[in-house]
Amino acid sequence: MKDPVRPPLPNLILIGLMGCGITTIGMALHRETNLRFTDTDQLIEQQTGMSIPQIFKIHGESHFRDLETGVLRQLQSGSRHSRSISTGGGITIRPENRKLLKELGFEVWLHTDVNTLSTRISRCSNRPLLQAPDPRGVLARLMDERLPFYQETAHLTIDTANLHIHEITFGILESARVFRSR
Repeated sequence: MKDPVRPPLPNLILIGLMGCGITTIGMALHRETNLRFTDTDQLIEQQTGMSIPQIFKIHGESHFRDLETGVLRQLQSGSRHSRSISTGGGITIRPENRKLLKELGFEVWLHTDVNTLSTRISRCSNRPLLQAPDPRGVLARLMDERLPFYQETAHLTIDTANLHIHEITFGILESARVFRSR
């Protein structure tokens, strides 16, 4: 008996706060499916020749958000091959970006609690928004501010705190297949 033909996967777009595993899961999805892997922050760094912290320091957060919107537009008008796309934690702040993300594919909000996030990123020095006396407090504030945007944008929410990478990728792939076949 032949296996049924599966429809192609949509773009798999990962959203969520820094430290929730967006890049790790994006790369795992790439390895599992052979979808092209795109990290919006890396694309911005390549296009500008600057690191994200440098962009924030020299041009400010608003300019960085403009660059994110530009990258989403490029992805939307670019290749028709599906991708695994990792995004920056604040990409959903702008209504235009939420609309572009929805049009681009299947959004997965990787979510976890602030304590877990704080532990995961405690040794990172490349997070411009966390260069503050109370990084955990900043994370809690960002979570509160961005929660409605993640909820509005996501087709699927996964709490990554106690799941293995393989469990997360399996859940995303199965859900994306159902999403695509509708």
